[in-house]
Amino acid sequence: MDWGASYAEAYNPSDFNGSWNGAYAGIVPDIDAMIEAAAAAESWIHVGAGKIIKGYVMQLMVDKHGDIPYSEAWQGTANLSPKVDDAQSVYTAIAGLYDEGIADLGKTAIGAPAIDIFYGNDKAKWVTLANTLKFRMALNEGNAAGVASALTAGVIDEQAEDWVFSYGSNRQNPDSRHPWYGGAYESFAGPYQSNYFMWELMEEKPFADPRLRYYYKRQDLQMNDEDLFTLDCVVPDTRPSWYDNQYTNAYGETKTWPFCGGSSLTTTDGAYAKGYWGRDHGNNDGTPPDGQKRTHRGIYPAAGAYDDGDSSTETDGAVEAGLAPTIHTQQGGTTGAGGDGHAPILMASNVFFMRAEAALDGFSSESAKDMLEQAIRTSVASVMDYSNGWGSTGDFDLNGVGAEPTARAIDNYVGYVLAAYDAAADNEAKMNIIVKEHRLASFSNGIELYNAMRRTGHPTEMQGPMKLQDAGTFPRLFPYPADFSNLNANAPVRTDFGEKIFWDRAGVLN
Repeated sequence: MDWGASYAEAYNPSDFNGSWNGAYAGIVPDIDAMIEAAAAAESWIHVGAGKIIKGYVMQLMVDKHGDIPYSEAWQGTANLSPKVDDAQSVYTAIAGLYDEGIADLGKTAIGAPAIDIFYGNDKAKWVTLANTLKFRMALNEGNAAGVASALTAGVIDEQAEDWVFSYGSNRQNPDSRHPWYGGAYESFAGPYQSNYFMWELMEEKPFADPRLRYYYKRQDLQMNDEDLFTLDCVVPDTRPSWYDNQYTNAYGETKTWPFCGGSSLTTTDGAYAKGYWGRDHGNNDGTPPDGQKRTHRGIYPAAGAYDDGDSSTETDGAVEAGLAPTIHTQQGGTTGAGGDGHAPILMASNVFFMRAEAALDGFSSESAKDMLEQAIRTSVASVMDYSNGWGSTGDFDLNGVGAEPTARAIDNYVGYVLAAYDAAADNEAKMNIIVKEHRLASFSNGIELYNAMRRTGHPTEMQGPMKLQDAGTFPRLFPYPADFSNLNANAPVRTDFGEKIFWDRAGVLN
């Protein structure tokens, strides 16, 4: 797989128009107008929170695209082609926004927002968020003093401080539900899930990840009874040759790349995949009639359905019994938790993983191992807690005994990871475990892991045996959106997929 070629094909610049225009034509102008009005009314929660959100949005733009318009932006018809500013100078301006936001939140306010969808007008939580964003920025920059200062000031370290956007349960006019729910729980098939990621959760370790059944909802628990039109890869001897190459994973174990399903043994016997049915990286085959069979997203974070593993209601089993199948998700928005999930913008678990990374890099005096353990436990607990607040969980196949992860199961998982961490040969191997576990915990939040990869160069085994192929150039920055390139006479042209942002200190990524 050539990363360069696939990147150019998969990431069409027009795909970035939404986030770019949302920032430059939507969120930031609205926030600037709010700040101006709120400052006049001395409603300092509006002002402080607005500056913090603006800083975060602009940091996202910098981290994704590098140099961006800032000092000449938002001038309307007075400047239709604002020049880009150096990414580092924009970072400096963003840091100033966070400091100003903290100062504004410390002022005595006359007014307050009628509705604060994030923190309910709790100024202390907004300040904690600002400190966390300063920590996040300092970690990107490798700024040990900035890391220490932010940690001393206090960062997000409990679920009550999580920064999330909560969706609603309204189905129409408007549809306020999580987009993942609407995409899979109405009448649509939903996108394919990654076989590799499901394999990491289901089979890579000696036991399943405690979050597996929260992340994914299986629709058909058997893959080995399909015809070749529906699933042509499940038969023996269909694995590409490079999928048979073994490699050493982050935990020091020899593994074989999964193919066809969430197992490395799917083509030996489809039952090994346990119904985790997705797609392999680079598979460009047409779409077969598998919309009610492929694995979909579960109860976390979209408030879909928890995977109860009830084989009597699966697609095939119900049909054989003369019953209507109820395990598949295409039920007109009537199943699962109803879609009132959330977008995990920045969670306590993310912050603990970043603290582990910072400690291992020598940017703090904290214990990297302790932070790693806290990160994993916080992630599992928050996935369970949020999910239980949205809908029902539990496994009906276990004689009525719920299948939510037991304390022993969670301890086993944590113990396995920490034992591998202790046995790791050096700090690079330890960092590989930290960032890999961060990735497993960051379902639906890709930006934190994209940043971590560019900071650390880990995890190194993500492509497994695919590294033996021509990996090409890993994209260190995304292209500029088509609207910006086509409409701004001063827009730079990015032709080098390996161009780095100023804080990118990782080695070769492939």
